[in-house]
Amino acid sequence: MKCYLLSLLLTLSLLLCACTKAAAYADNVPCAELADTATDQIPVNFGYETYGGEHLRYYFEDTELPDDTCLRYSVLSEDINELGIFHAPDETVRAELVRLTEDYLDRLLEEQSAFIAGYAPKELTKLEHAEVRTFGNYVVYAILDDNDRELVFETVEKELKE
Repeated sequence: MKCYLLSLLLTLSLLLCACTKAAAYADNVPCAELADTATDQIPVNFGYETYGGEHLRYYFEDTELPDDTCLRYSVLSEDINELGIFHAPDETVRAELVRLTEDYLDRLLEEQSAFIAGYAPKELTKLEHAEVRTFGNYVVYAILDDNDRELVFETVEKELKE
């Protein structure tokens, strides 16, 4: 009898897990609005600026993929804080944006490590631990220290979760 009850509870638990809907995310929040909210959580001296289209064209292969973008960086040169938010129109584009963003971070690490180590060596770990995450059709990357990176991802997720 105990085995039967245990079996029944296990089966019900599995069914409940299978029926639980995955997190749903909004799909209409402007990337600049998300970046504003995120950077408000991680202030830096002199604030953040938004990269222009030339940065996107230079570092990302196909700027036509996202239908909205906001890339921010710390104005203070001794601080390499950077975050980027892309909105993809669909899952296929989202997967390609993840790949492009990971390539971007790898390229920065390869090209900038020696330079950063020379003028702001404590900042290098931010680039080494840079990360990309997705929230629905949003692709978010962060070049931040561990605590700030988690805070940015939590903030974006909270803003997008329905």
